Amino acid sequence: MSKFKIQNSKFHSGFTLLELVIYLAIVSSAVVSFVYFIISISNSGTKTNVAQEVHANGRTALDVISQRIRASNGVNIGASTFGTDPPLPGVLSLDFSVVGVSKNPTIINLTADDGKLQITEGTPPVVTAITSDKVKITKLEFTNATAAGARENIRVNLTIEYNNTSGSKAYTYSKSFTTAVSVRQ
Repeated sequence: MSKFKIQNSKFHSGFTLLELVIYLAIVSSAVVSFVYFIISISNSGTKTNVAQEVHANGRTALDVISQRIRASNGVNIGASTFGTDPPLPGVLSLDFSVVGVSKNPTIINLTADDGKLQITEGTPPVVTAITSDKVKITKLEFTNATAAGARENIRVNLTIEYNNTSGSKAYTYSKSFTTAVSVRQ
């Protein structure tokens, strides 16, 4: 038998109810903070991807439009729609007289149903989408900025927004792009 015998000890192993509640509150707040941090990082990544998609489509659209205008022989003023967006989107009709290739007329406009930028070339028409399904053009405006006696100069103004089908704020992004291009011919 042991010499030391403890009876009715004041020190018990385990937790009191108050200690347990305090520990649970501390752990819960740490878990909630971590979850909010992860959600914030996820939303930031989503917003960055959305902005990159809009910017990439904007750069591509301006590059393609600029290349077509520079390579054309001129602008079909009568078949183009200048400075009308809104209510109607602009239409740019370009004259292409390329030997052996039927690209005349080349028309740059929006599809009626989904706001995609497209180019229609030649007869029979070959339609090519310029922007992806992830974005839509909400404004397309062409302005004839040609000075008297100078080469034809066209200003292009377009606004692209991410095609937000979810309604989430993280997928809401819009950007306007503007450039001016002269016909080289």
